[in-house]
Amino acid sequence: MRDTKDYGSKTLKGRNLAWLVATLILDFLVLLVLAFHTAIEDLTPTRLAVVRASLTALLPIPVLIFSSLISADHKAILVFWRCKHPLPGSRAFSMHAPADHRIDLTKLKKNVGEFPVGERDQNAKWYGLYKQVDSDPSVVDSHKNYLLFRDIAAMSLLLVPIVPAVMYFSGLDTPRLLISTAWFLGQYLVTAFAARTTGIRFVQNVLAVHASRKVTSSRKKETDG
Repeated sequence: MRDTKDYGSKTLKGRNLAWLVATLILDFLVLLVLAFHTAIEDLTPTRLAVVRASLTALLPIPVLIFSSLISADHKAILVFWRCKHPLPGSRAFSMHAPADHRIDLTKLKKNVGEFPVGERDQNAKWYGLYKQVDSDPSVVDSHKNYLLFRDIAAMSLLLVPIVPAVMYFSGLDTPRLLISTAWFLGQYLVTAFAARTTGIRFVQNVLAVHASRKVTSSRKKETDG
């Protein structure tokens, strides 16, 4: 029987909230050591527990605000570095399907019909196929990972100017500003590449399911992309 759990973007992003908060907690601790020169010995288990508990209670709302400041399309631009049609589904049939050796293109075409050519049409076609298999475990897992890394990348890029600016107006010296800038810029680059990889895999997993079998049923529900 088909799994009827809700695996829409809103649900998956809600599940990822704890990881986003954990990322900011790690950022805070790293800045304490690198930028504020807090001795590691001073971060006793008791102090770490207090810091973690405090930040866990305080950070969810700022994280949600940061995540909402940038639209899904703009987040995709930050990940794939493409201003026009940045979503990975826009190259689902022309690039990502042929690159995946799991996908038999002949069987895929037999099961889903002719492949669209335009990038907008490719994304629309792929999205319709995704909605038919959005509860498949491989699709859910890759979708969740893509959203997580995408949101961390966007949040990190926002913090590149924000944290150094706060530190500057707090009277901290230039080396500490450079350290914080380098940390968040590096975090952005790493998570952007991770999001790019998992986003492509997400697209390919959807097509791999359709290439392996003819999907005859679908479930319509709202999602925010």
